[in-house]
Amino acid sequence: MKALAFNLVLATLWLFLSSTRTTADFFIGFALGFAGLSLFSAVLDTGDYPRRALALARFGLGFLLEFIRANFNVAVQVLGRSNRALRPDFVRYDVTGLTPGEILVLSYCITLTPGTTMVQISDDFRTLTIHALDAGDPAALRRGIDTHLKAPLLRLTR
Repeated sequence: MKALAFNLVLATLWLFLSSTRTTADFFIGFALGFAGLSLFSAVLDTGDYPRRALALARFGLGFLLEFIRANFNVAVQVLGRSNRALRPDFVRYDVTGLTPGEILVLSYCITLTPGTTMVQISDDFRTLTIHALDAGDPAALRRGIDTHLKAPLLRLTR
């Protein structure tokens, strides 16, 4: 947390030293401060701030791309095919080994992704019940969640 505060101080300092004071200048200062903190992380004792910040950016970008892809797929499924081709169903997804916070973020991401809705968390916090618009291949749905949501989330939190 100290590294983030130091990065914000560096960005503000950059803003005061620049001739123009725009939001873009602040973000340039933030990026330069981040680069400096990353290069001198051993000396400045920034901990894992650079790794976690990059993981957060990767997770956010990955979720945005997954969100866009899911929107496109739902539009194609609803507008392009007859509704008889859709196979909505409930799918159980194993979350053993995840912390309650990771389960919460994962369930929010699943719910925000079009075509899937997280319905229930089991009492023992080991299984999510997900409703999918097209669950013709539950194993493929689980692999997609593992690849596009769970793996980037674990890179961020661990």
